[in-house]
Amino acid sequence: MLMVAVSAELGHVVMYNCFRPGDIVRAKVMGDARSYHLSTADNSLGVVRAKSLAGVAMVPVSWQEMQCPQTKAVERRKVAKVEEA
Repeated sequence: MLMVAVSAELGHVVMYNCFRPGDIVRAKVMGDARSYHLSTADNSLGVVRAKSLAGVAMVPVSWQEMQCPQTKAVERRKVAKVEEA
């Protein structure tokens, strides 16, 4: 079971605008031996793969949006900035 808590010093974060069930997320694991927390506070952290509501792999169009190439629908995500090798 994964419990998610979101906090932001400068504002309110709506989880559904950042991540959706089934998204593959790169996160930093924080905590101690008793509890762990995941952080996506860095630009390199966030959603790396997502499927649209149509079930198609989405492509990032900005740091906060991904688009379905089939339907052209845009969905909000906290997109990870992936460095290409």
